[in-house]
Amino acid sequence: MYDSFENLSDEKRDRIIEASLREFSEKGYMRASTNEIVKNAGISKGLLFHYFKSKKNLFLYLFDRIVDEFVAAFYEFIDDSSSDIFDRLMSWTMVKFRLYYRKPLEYRFLTVSIYDSPEEIKDDILKRYERISSEVMKKFMENLDLSRFRKDVDISRSLSFIMTSIEAIGNNYIKKYNHDIDKLIADKDKIIDDLKSCINMLKYGIYEK
Repeated sequence: MYDSFENLSDEKRDRIIEASLREFSEKGYMRASTNEIVKNAGISKGLLFHYFKSKKNLFLYLFDRIVDEFVAAFYEFIDDSSSDIFDRLMSWTMVKFRLYYRKPLEYRFLTVSIYDSPEEIKDDILKRYERISSEVMKKFMENLDLSRFRKDVDISRSLSFIMTSIEAIGNNYIKKYNHDIDKLIADKDKIIDDLKSCINMLKYGIYEK
């Protein structure tokens, strides 16, 4: 569908992608202007619509492209990760932070796409997100050592609770720092210590028996 765009030179393709990501990330889907995108990318509006046909297609192309990059990074990590769920969670959280540091624009775009998508594209994004989340979660759960779980614990419910809790913690950090990458990097050690503390609470509990 996007063969003519994919066949562009790397320099021109990357310029269009960066201009589009920046516009969508800063303004969201509805307020983003294709006029601004073509101006910053140094191409005509006709060419942009030749490549993508519509603003919606451009947005979904970017979403799919970035998700593919991030999922590839996850699969690379998971092949060498610990079989202990808490160690794996900590390692995977660090992978996400590294992606956040290296690709802040892409990370912001995904955040806007998932948590602030308008009705026009919400169903498309939700379907993609649910499919990818299911695939990634299945991969994450592979070869986990569940032998250390208490016998009276429902493992399926416990795993769901653990993953939901860690996801919520990560989302809180994104909101707190509002994509201020410099501040996030400066506070990296404090954030890691906090994550370890939260994981230990999940791991060992709070109340004494």
